[in-house]
Amino acid sequence: MRFFKRGEIAVSKFTFLDMLSGEPIDVSNATFIIVYYSGLVETEITQAALEKLLNKTGEYICQWEIPNTVPENETYFVTAKGTHPDGSTTLIEDFYRVVSDNYFSNGASIGGMVAKFTKS
Repeated sequence: MRFFKRGEIAVSKFTFLDMLSGEPIDVSNATFIIVYYSGLVETEITQAALEKLLNKTGEYICQWEIPNTVPENETYFVTAKGTHPDGSTTLIEDFYRVVSDNYFSNGASIGGMVAKFTKS
């Protein structure tokens, strides 16, 4: 899981693959939506078109500045959607957590691991 603070730019990269060959494919109508859940209630944060990376087949990114108004310590789901050349819809999901400014000041690290050294 990746961690971001309010005001930071979160970036997700998605690669759409053909279901049979596994090769990257360009899709049409490539969009993303970002949501979080409070219990069983879904709250949409934003949605927009994905940006296609230049000279990269099937590779798209989305980026958004995390507003100061979004709740902290929630898991946010980024769902990318595109229309496969055969007309079917392809979905890919990414997720991350928005944390407070002092989240890492208590010895935690971004990867969830803490290095501790002992003298022998």
